[in-house]
Amino acid sequence: MRTLLSTIALAACALTASFNAAADTLRSEAEVRQLTDKVMAAAGKGRTDDAYSAMTPYALADVNTLDRARVSARNSRMQLEQFIGSSVGYEFIRSEKVGDSLLKLVYIEKAEKQAIPWQFIFYKTGAGWALSAFSNSDNINTVFSR
Repeated sequence: MRTLLSTIALAACALTASFNAAADTLRSEAEVRQLTDKVMAAAGKGRTDDAYSAMTPYALADVNTLDRARVSARNSRMQLEQFIGSSVGYEFIRSEKVGDSLLKLVYIEKAEKQAIPWQFIFYKTGAGWALSAFSNSDNINTVFSR
């Protein structure tokens, strides 16, 4: 199980591997929250493709990099469900802003047997907020650490 979750985390972290200057942006922190709620609503229903599709336009990663991460996460998720059960929802945990340029939102995806932490980091570009990085893994301690 740890290997499968680590695979999801590594695939998700691939989002930061290369940058695409053409990312759409969000105008406010409220819009950032609306986007991540949409992503997590899909994840909380086990719809990995929909979760990735919702965040793709705002990601600073190359679309091909993000697509490879999506496929890897979907495949890993199907195997992972044998151990933790199906997704049954999500919960917002907290947001943390560092300076004026970085915003992190932390959620958990609720599965039948275990919570999966998700973290989104947004960077404020000259045009607005864009998704710089995100991750999900089996390290539940990340939810508690500050």
